[in-house]
Amino acid sequence: MPIYSFLNNNIPIIGLVSDFICIGGAFSAVAAWRKLKKAEKENERLNHIVSVVLQCKTDNRRIVPLMVVRRKHITRAELQGILGTIKLVPSKTRYTLSHLNSREFWQDIERIQASDNDDDDKLIIPCSSEEIEQFDVL
Repeated sequence: MPIYSFLNNNIPIIGLVSDFICIGGAFSAVAAWRKLKKAEKENERLNHIVSVVLQCKTDNRRIVPLMVVRRKHITRAELQGILGTIKLVPSKTRYTLSHLNSREFWQDIERIQASDNDDDDKLIIPCSSEEIEQFDVL
C-alpha cells in the first residue's frame, strides 16, 4: 500500500504537472500549425508563374517566349535557357543581349524572386532594335 498512499497524497501535484504539460503541448501545436501555414503560403508564392518579355527600346516590338518560368526557378541560367529556345535568324547561332550582363538585370531577378505579387509579374528584358532583330519570330 505504500504506492497507493504516495499517489493519494500527491494527486494535486501530479494534476498540476499534467496541466502544465497539456498547456505546453497546446502551445506547441499552435506554433506548429502557424509554421505549416506560413510554409504553405511561401510555397504558393514560389509557384507563381512569371512572364519573360523581350521588349525593344525604340519601338513596340515584343517577343514573349513560349516557355514560362515559376518564381522559384528565376535564375540567370534558367532565363538564358528560355531565351535560347527562341528561333534565331539563319545567320545567327547564338543570341547576344547586353542587358543580361547589367546590374539592372540582376536587380530585376532579385525583385521578382522577392515579390509577393500574384501571377502578374513580368520580367521585361529591354533590347535594342539590332538585338531584337536577331530573333526570327517577328
